[in-house]
Amino acid sequence: MAIALRGKSWIGLIVILTLVWTGVAFHAPRASAATTPFSDVAAGHWAEKHIAKLALQGLVKGDDKGLYSPNKSLSRQEAVVIAIRFMGMEDKVDSSAVVAFPDTFSVDNYFKSYVNFAFKQKLLNMTEEFELANKESGKAWGSSPATREWVSRLLVRAIGKEADATAAASSATSFADNTSIGSDYLGYVNVAVSNSLVKGIDGNKFDPKGTLTRASAATLFSRAESTISTSFSGQTTGIWLQVSPSQLKMLHSDGTITNYAVTDSTLFSRADSEKLLTIDGLKPYGKALVISTGDGAAAYAEQLDDTAQVKTVEGELVVVNSSKSLISLLEGEEVASYSFDAANAPSVTDSEGNAIALTDIPSNAKVKLIIDNFSSSQKILAVALTTSTVNKTGNGSIVSYDSALGTLMVKDDATGVAESRNIAATATIQKDGQYVNKTELKAGSSISYKVVNGQFAEIVITKAPSEAVTGYFFKADTTEMTIQYTTAPNSSDIKAKFYDKNVTVSIAGVADATLGHLFKGDHVQLTLNDAGVVTGIQVSDRSIQTLTGGVISSYVADDGIVVIKDANGNTDAYKINDSTRYDYNGTSITKANAQYYFVKGRKVDIGHSEGVLYFISFVSKYSGTVVTNDTTARVLTLKLSDGTTQSLTYGSPAVEIFGTTNATYSSIAVGDVVTAYLSGDQNNVVSVQVAKKAQLEVVSVDATANKLTAKNVTTGVATTWTLDSSVALYDENGAATTIGAMTAGGTINVSVLGNTLKSVTKVRITLGKVAAVDAGAGTIAVVPFGGASTTLNAGANVIVTKNGTTTGSLASVQAEDRVEVRANELGQTVVTVIAPVTKSVWYADAKTGTLHFLKSGTNADDSVSVSSTAYIHTGDTTLALTSLTNGNSVTVYVLRGKAVEIVKA
Repeated sequence: MAIALRGKSWIGLIVILTLVWTGVAFHAPRASAATTPFSDVAAGHWAEKHIAKLALQGLVKGDDKGLYSPNKSLSRQEAVVIAIRFMGMEDKVDSSAVVAFPDTFSVDNYFKSYVNFAFKQKLLNMTEEFELANKESGKAWGSSPATREWVSRLLVRAIGKEADATAAASSATSFADNTSIGSDYLGYVNVAVSNSLVKGIDGNKFDPKGTLTRASAATLFSRAESTISTSFSGQTTGIWLQVSPSQLKMLHSDGTITNYAVTDSTLFSRADSEKLLTIDGLKPYGKALVISTGDGAAAYAEQLDDTAQVKTVEGELVVVNSSKSLISLLEGEEVASYSFDAANAPSVTDSEGNAIALTDIPSNAKVKLIIDNFSSSQKILAVALTTSTVNKTGNGSIVSYDSALGTLMVKDDATGVAESRNIAATATIQKDGQYVNKTELKAGSSISYKVVNGQFAEIVITKAPSEAVTGYFFKADTTEMTIQYTTAPNSSDIKAKFYDKNVTVSIAGVADATLGHLFKGDHVQLTLNDAGVVTGIQVSDRSIQTLTGGVISSYVADDGIVVIKDANGNTDAYKINDSTRYDYNGTSITKANAQYYFVKGRKVDIGHSEGVLYFISFVSKYSGTVVTNDTTARVLTLKLSDGTTQSLTYGSPAVEIFGTTNATYSSIAVGDVVTAYLSGDQNNVVSVQVAKKAQLEVVSVDATANKLTAKNVTTGVATTWTLDSSVALYDENGAATTIGAMTAGGTINVSVLGNTLKSVTKVRITLGKVAAVDAGAGTIAVVPFGGASTTLNAGANVIVTKNGTTTGSLASVQAEDRVEVRANELGQTVVTVIAPVTKSVWYADAKTGTLHFLKSGTNADDSVSVSSTAYIHTGDTTLALTSLTNGNSVTVYVLRGKAVEIVKA
């Protein structure tokens, strides 16, 4: 089915859809912001992804009012129709044939031909279904609700796993109500569960006789699509070559390439998520599917697998032969050539992601070729340079200067974009016509600059940092473009300043803040330019009051009044106005969609002032610190961020704790920071994720596939994460960085919620010789191996380990000690003093990186693995491992089983 979509509505789709139970064409409903064609499935509905996908595939349809009725029970006859469409066999159903069933087997006329076809295809068994109808005397077989066990059987047959069900017919499930599952259904339930098609419900029950809603049915059939190779009209598969806000480019298995336009109606999803997502969920070179419209646009795009279906080769460019569509590289001592498709030339980017022409790659440039390993073509898909090719001039303002790294972040006046670059070693810096040093590079200064090969080569400081004023926000006049404020709280002396059209707003905890996020009474700092125009607004304090863990008592939509009861049973009424903002667990929703959640008993968090509701957040989870965990009464009490407590009941929730297998509710300890997710009725906790911090060693990095593998050095257990835009990445100084900056063997501190990675911070490790120690000031000067002395502030909570003893002071550290200094996962400075051992060399094995010693005792170690970065020297002269020969006396410093320094006498 080719489906054309326009704008943000599904009107064109709805006109051509037919009733699932009558087959009659119906009228389009009014346009809405819904992501499905059905007006009763609002954006944010828990099954919207599956309903939308199946609607585009033509598997599910609505009624003559544009309603899907997601909460209505799925009938048996409706389930049969969806199953036949799911198998791609609807065109084989003879709707004109006259079908007769026994009087006890009642099926509505529209569905008779489908049910008859299902019997022929052995989706249904006549003996089973006629017997079922006889047992339900007085009920219509077709319009009766389909049970969970009955749909499991239908679904397993639809995916062709009847034989598996027969083999599993005698095996009990792990559900608490296993004995309630009919013996004829047991094998099918086993197969459906093992293939992740159906899941249990609260209390580890399957509820076999329970019915399915139409929303649940859409979810089941959507999940099952991964187990069957049915093709739907307009749907294709392949790997993404390009993912952009305007276009998706897909490579198919036969080597052909298709471009799909991205529109306002395009929906994005991932196979590992139950929800619709943003385009950020799509990863280049991963397997995917797309459902296209009649005009070549993508209606639905889903990431099936993040594993990059490519291989990479690196080398030095020899030549780009355009006439033969070949790129030749020098790899080591050999020259190898790789072909590309001239009609779809590979993209070429430098180290900053800037696109350049294939023919403009500099001679002898070091490049990485990304080559198709998915289709039959095996062509070059992309070329990445390891250096920058950016050359430009511009004007901007300094955001920050990092003297340790030699990097300068500048916000460009023309683009408004802030970017960080290295300052070239030969760069010149001028101010007032004089050459000055880098200490003049202060935040807020205006500069003109020249960039050569990605580095600042020339900087001219044209203006000192901007002026700033503080006050209390009154309002933003968007007509006159003024910020109105007072110098004291609740003052009637209102002042005003014009604001720049590109004014920035910064509020802690609010991403992409705008003027609309400012509240009357906010304590603000206004940054002004030379003309006195506001260019930046920083909120330092909020005047609104917040209430966490409230419950809606009543709601009067016509008057815009909502009554909220707090945790102590006190109620207050709040006025909703045009400035009130709404969100569902932190995700903004429209006022229209928020109306569905204004239900008595619904848990909410609110922000209010003087009886006006500034924001309301509808809650299905709570985050806080565990105060008590009563495992007998099964009540979890959390202290929330506003200081209030919330007591939550639970049954047998799923519990995720990083590094802990088989965690249960009893694993949750007082003091743990957790996020507890509530059931649909908000009455019970169904899952808990515990927040943890850990220090890990990087095992491998796949920047192309955004995969990071790291291990716990104590247990050796490794974890692989696929990083998306939600994972924050920081360098050693806390500045934002990319996955490409992570290196194998490096140390990182990670923050995880359950097993979900939230942030990664590179850990700076200083390894060297102590030059001086000031225990009182908490500082230690270290000379890194082969480097210059650097002074480190260990702080008050230092942890020092020396000779197997751990202390909280630097007093035990002495000059000439070899140390490793790092920050642990909690931010504490850890100083490890490395003890020296003097031995006599037997021989050095450079191939294995091992140094063998002459034994000094029966139990003495006779060899040590040498770190690839070990400092091997005599005096200030650096030596090769192979220069250590039989009889040499050496002093060896070993850290975590590897020699990091070897001093030859």
